[in-house]
Amino acid sequence: MSLLRPRFSHGTSAPGTTGRIDVNGLRVWFGTVEVIHGVDLEFPPRQVLAIIGPSGCGKSTLLRTLNRLHEETPGARLTGSITLDGEDIHAPGVDLVELRKRVGMVFQRPNPFPKSIFDNIAFGPRIHG
Repeated sequence: MSLLRPRFSHGTSAPGTTGRIDVNGLRVWFGTVEVIHGVDLEFPPRQVLAIIGPSGCGKSTLLRTLNRLHEETPGARLTGSITLDGEDIHAPGVDLVELRKRVGMVFQRPNPFPKSIFDNIAFGPRIHG
C-alpha cells in the first residue's frame, strides 16, 4: 500500500530500491544542535535489524524520524532522505496516518495520548474498526 496512492504491494520494495526502508545522508537538528550526523542505513525487508548504542547517541531520534514524529518537536529539522518501499516519506501529500500505521513504534516508556486510560487502550481498536 502506497503512502500517496496504491502502487506497491505491502511488504515489497519498489523497483530500484534495496531496502524496505532506506535512509540516506540523514542529518537531524533540534534548534542549532545537530543530533544525527549523516546516517546511511538500509532496513531489509523481512529481516530484523538491531540498533544499539549508548544512552543519548540518537537511537530513539533515528527511529522517531522514520515515522516523522521528530516534527512534533519545535525547532526540529532534517536533511537527507528516508524512503519506505521506494517512496519519499517527506514528499508532499504523504498521509501521516498511513505512514504511522506502516512504521510502528515501541517506546521504552509509555507515551499515552492526552486521554483517559480507557481511551488510550481503546484507541487502536477504534481506528481499525
